[in-house]
Parts: sequence; structure tokens; C-alpha cells
Amino acid sequence: MQTPTTPTKKTARPRQVFITGVSEGIGLGLTREFLRRGSSVFGTCRHAPELGKNDLFHFVPCDLSRDKEIPAAMKRLLHGVDHLDLVILNAAILGPFGDLVTQSLDEMQRVMQVNLWANKILLDILFSTPLRISQVVAVSSSAAVNLQRGWGGYALSKAALNALTMLAAREHPDTHFCALAPGPVDTSMQDQLCSHPADPKYPSLERLRAKRGTSDMPDSDEYAPHFIDALERLPSLVSSGSYADMRTLPGGTADRSPGASSG
Repeated sequence: MQTPTTPTKKTARPRQVFITGVSEGIGLGLTREFLRRGSSVFGTCRHAPELGKNDLFHFVPCDLSRDKEIPAAMKRLLHGVDHLDLVILNAAILGPFGDLVTQSLDEMQRVMQVNLWANKILLDILFSTPLRISQVVAVSSSAAVNLQRGWGGYALSKAALNALTMLAAREHPDTHFCALAPGPVDTSMQDQLCSHPADPKYPSLERLRAKRGTSDMPDSDEYAPHFIDALERLPSLVSSGSYADMRTLPGGTADRSPGASSG
């Protein structure tokens, strides 16, 4: 395992950031905050976000569940780009929640396609070009390590994403990689989870419900500045390829147990 790299000095040069899943949730919050800070954002997802005109935002639509769309979209989006300071592999879907026997293989394969294989394709494309890439952050989840009942295909996909991140780090030692769990953020995924009826088999859902509307589950715009500040410190905090949780990083989000819920 590589040792943590030393922090790089901040410069006046605007950052160039690639983000997937920019139309809603964490991805949209990060996009807004990076643009507010004067960074250039290269974003992709199925539908363009409602950001208004901004010359720093570059967007090409792409459905990450359709792997054949990805190469052409990336070629268009990154044409003329020679470096990326940060790649954030954020796009993900929850899929069905419940016991494994209730989750069909087709449903789980779709979750794996978006949450894992699309990211493998993106990394292959990015690192097969002359692009200089300083940092890659794969948005993971504590579901990948807690493996609580009900999380099924989502937990499997995020556990595999953690492994993909470590493997990529070993192949690309000049880039810092991290699989980072954000903790609970109030997004449409929480709407989906909290719509399930109460069931004692799934105590993690009750913990999530209890956090909604509190400081333990900020919305994506409130959360984004803290996440971005943490990303800047990651290379000095964790070895490349590691899994980390925002809730246990020094100076991260609130002092919450990573086992309390999945995020």
C-alpha cells in the first residue's frame, strides 16, 4: 500500500474537475460549489442540470447504464482538455431495497453497471489518454463495509467499487485515489429509502428516517463545501486506493458513527 502523499500547495490556477451524476443530489451540489469557487466543471449524466448559463460548466449527456454511449460522450466532453485536477465518480443508483431473494439478477446487474462497470469504463478512457490526472475520488458508501440487511445490490456494487479504486491506484501511482463514503445526505435516494414501510428487519432505515430534517443529514448544497474541503486534504490523510468515511476524517462532517447508517 502506498503511503499518504504530501499535500500540494494551492495555486491561483483554476481547478478543472470532472464529475458524473451532476443533475441532482451530491453531484449537483458539488457542481454548484465548484463553480462558485471559480473552478471549471466537466459534467455528465442523462439530463443537463438547471444551472443557467455558466462558461465554466461543460456538459455532455450520457446514460451510464449504456456502456456503448460512454466513449463518444467522453471524447466530446474532454476534447482539448490536457489535465484534470480532480475526477469525482459520483453517479450511482440504489436499486431495489430488501432481502437478496427479492432482488432479481437483472435488477442487480443494472445497479452494478451504473455503480461499478461504468466507472471501470470511465477510468479506462481517462487513463488511456495523455490527460494528467491528479486525484480520483469514487463516491462510496458505508453500506459497502457495514453490509446491513436490505442493501443488497447497492452494497455489493459499492464494495466492488472500493476494490476497483484500490486496483486502479496500484496501476496509476502518480494519481491519488480514494473511495470516500459521504455519510447521510438528503437526496432523492433518501426519498426512495424512506418510502419503505417500517420493518424491524431493516433497522438502518429507521436510523435514516430519524436523521432527516436534522444536522445529521444536510442537503447537498449545505454538504458540498465540507466535502470539497475534505477532498483537498485527502492525499495527506489516507494512502492512495484507501476507503475512507467523511464522518471519521479529521475535520470531516459531524462526529457520527459510520455504523449508524449507510451513506
